[in-house]
Amino acid sequence: MNHKYIITGAPGTGKTAIIKALKKEGHSCAEEISRTIITQQIASGGDALPWKNLAAFSQQVIALRKAQHTNAPQGKTHFFDRGIIDVIAYLRHDNLAVNNEILEMVKKFPYNTIVFYTPIWEEIYVTDTERKEDILTAKNIEKVLLTTYQSFGYTLVEVPKLSVSERTAFILSKLK
Repeated sequence: MNHKYIITGAPGTGKTAIIKALKKEGHSCAEEISRTIITQQIASGGDALPWKNLAAFSQQVIALRKAQHTNAPQGKTHFFDRGIIDVIAYLRHDNLAVNNEILEMVKKFPYNTIVFYTPIWEEIYVTDTERKEDILTAKNIEKVLLTTYQSFGYTLVEVPKLSVSERTAFILSKLK
């Protein structure tokens, strides 16, 4: 059985807070890597940024997500703040080509078929230096994320809009 669970959703929907709470409780987790890449690119004056060069940014993200998958402990429940399929969804959102290499990675690096998603939650949504999408864009990203995961045969489980501890408990109660 595959114990690698993805928590996905549009930007600013509380995924990282959930991952941090799971990690604090002692669960094995892979943190979001996009913000780290963005911070590094801004600091170095690079253009591999989602709002400048999504293709270059996506190549960096996909390499790190592949490493996260490969380095996850075997036979132990592990949570990911986004997965490889998120890269495909973002490329599709921006009408960019998804190459065969990325599609093959989806087959080669599978996750549990249950994917948890955090829905748009306008009351907590904020933009910042790494998250520039307005709420309308975030809603569009959510639609593409959900349809992309479904197109690969994943079952989406919506995480209710509750406190972080309640959201964490909800996810843990749904593990198989």
